[in-house]
Amino acid sequence: MKTFVTTSVILFVFFGLLTQDSNAQFRRGRSWLGVNITVATDPIGFGADFEYGVSDNVGIGGLLRYWGKSLSTGGGSIDWTVIMPQFIGSYHFMPNDKLDPYVGARLGYAIYSLQINNMYEGYTYSGSDSGSLFLTGVGGIRYFFSPMISGNGSLDFRIAGTDYFASSVGLVLGIDFTL
Repeated sequence: MKTFVTTSVILFVFFGLLTQDSNAQFRRGRSWLGVNITVATDPIGFGADFEYGVSDNVGIGGLLRYWGKSLSTGGGSIDWTVIMPQFIGSYHFMPNDKLDPYVGARLGYAIYSLQINNMYEGYTYSGSDSGSLFLTGVGGIRYFFSPMISGNGSLDFRIAGTDYFASSVGLVLGIDFTL
């Protein structure tokens, strides 16, 4: 995990050094595809996102996030995963600038699974549940290093729905690529 975070930071800085000024902005008709990590949860989550500018200020898209954790219990193990597909709607305040602050909402659905293995008693339990709908408020900033590469940071706040991480706030960092 430490290697992944270190590599991500190095790539983020490297791409930041390749800055260009022309056409680096949010605008209608453009699309962005990115990767992100959620660093304020345990475990850290990984995701991919897509956004399309339907107007100069409004973007819509989707996000898919994954969390997984394994724990050894001495006599076995517990493994769980959460997958969250989400729909994104966002409003961009400064669409014609390299600095792009935005607010928005995400409507998602949590799908989780659990597996418990007890090697002493030979007991194994596997289960999954479709979870529930949830609504998240988002505030963030995208910074365009170049017309093709931008850094993205957001603070997510769970408004409604199940909270899987004992925290209703998430910090998400990512890199977006203009398509």
